[in-house]
Amino acid sequence: MADFIEEAIASAELTMEQTVSQDDQYACVLTSCHNTMKRTIIMAPGVAPPSLGKILYYYAERAQEISEFDDITEWADEMEYDLNDPKIIPDYKQLVSDSTDLRLLLGEENYQGLITALEISQAMANAMPR
Repeated sequence: MADFIEEAIASAELTMEQTVSQDDQYACVLTSCHNTMKRTIIMAPGVAPPSLGKILYYYAERAQEISEFDDITEWADEMEYDLNDPKIIPDYKQLVSDSTDLRLLLGEENYQGLITALEISQAMANAMPR
């Protein structure tokens, strides 16, 4: 797991409880010294249950994605989504909710540190010769 993920977990005193609600579906409750975030995570069949680090990384990437756009039209245009698709508005609202809940879960300072570290990690990975 990336060091910056472990640092964010430690800084926010983040813990997770999970229960299996159905095959490959997990009810996860992330708790920190700041707040609580509840999500249902569906894994592919045969894949191990989600870990706290992987969930945090996933939601950090979602928060990073939505932060680049001012509104749903800009997001849909950039992502090449059709605004007439009935799934787009709920998807966008969920993305915003995930970002907001992550920010509340981690606290502003930890959240900003996590997003900055994620961006640095991605830039370094993109700079590496392949």
